[in-house]
Amino acid sequence: MGRSLLQLRRLCQKESYDVDEADDGDRAIEMLDKHNFDLMICDVVMPRLNAFDVIAHLKSRSLPTGVILITGHPDLLAKNGWGHLPSFTKPFNMYDLLHKVKEVISG
Repeated sequence: MGRSLLQLRRLCQKESYDVDEADDGDRAIEMLDKHNFDLMICDVVMPRLNAFDVIAHLKSRSLPTGVILITGHPDLLAKNGWGHLPSFTKPFNMYDLLHKVKEVISG
């Protein structure tokens, strides 16, 4: 796990959020099939399946999980039609992301 992801995990746990992690898109889909999540923070580029594959899976199963994307390639979002989703470009401010987490979860 990268340093920024570890910091994000700790920050979310400090705010009393339960946090699970997936190392790649395949594992994320497995977890989504087994558990209900309020929110998924997903790196756009991941091993095996990317964020677009995982989001397509969410939609195909009509899962109500909110999504925040993290990317080093913001051009990929618009190119793939995902520019409407909340996203953060690396590097990002952890507290800005936490604010967006609260906003997405509260509806």
